[in-house]
Amino acid sequence: MYVAAFAEFLSDEINIPSTRFRIDYLRKRYATLLWKYGMDKAKMGYVRDNDDPTRPKNDYTSPAEDGLINVE
Repeated sequence: MYVAAFAEFLSDEINIPSTRFRIDYLRKRYATLLWKYGMDKAKMGYVRDNDDPTRPKNDYTSPAEDGLINVE
């Protein structure tokens, strides 16, 4: 939340006030953004990350113990 607010201040080239930093406003704004994101996902029928298609498995296999060299 703080990072998003800080990035917005930087991108808009606004001076960052140290005494007028309204934490309650930022907290509500962040909660609203998360709620909107969740509602958009629900409207599209995409509810959770487990619905992602499976990713291909890595083809890497670790070498056998006798093929390793110990360098000390």
